[in-house]
Amino acid sequence: MQNKNGFGKHLKTLEQELRTRLTGLTNHVAKLREEMLVEDDVDDEATQAFRSSSRDLIMLTLEREIRNISEIEQALERIKKHQYGVCVSCDEAIPNNRMRAIPWTRMCVDCAGGGMNKHRGQGTFSGQQSLALP
Repeated sequence: MQNKNGFGKHLKTLEQELRTRLTGLTNHVAKLREEMLVEDDVDDEATQAFRSSSRDLIMLTLEREIRNISEIEQALERIKKHQYGVCVSCDEAIPNNRMRAIPWTRMCVDCAGGGMNKHRGQGTFSGQQSLALP
């Protein structure tokens, strides 16, 4: 088991990673929005079609990035409220490996997958620690 000091350091590292990721995503969204404002004064149909496809791709990317920003902001709020690392669906601790892979996750693997395997292993995997706040 981790002691509280070790847990606190690990949580600070994850919080910093989330803040860094949030800054990167915010900058990327701003850049994508600028790309959307490019003038479209082209008479060539092929170029217009290409720009239209590019805009569609940019819109999809923007939507995804904005969702990610929201998820990260919510994770930072959960850290602030001492609710980080606990599944919002079942209130079980989210396994450490999942928190490392997706630090902004709100749900354990079972709940995120529709709960089909829910509580088969009762929380964390054998020998695995959780990042749930003490």
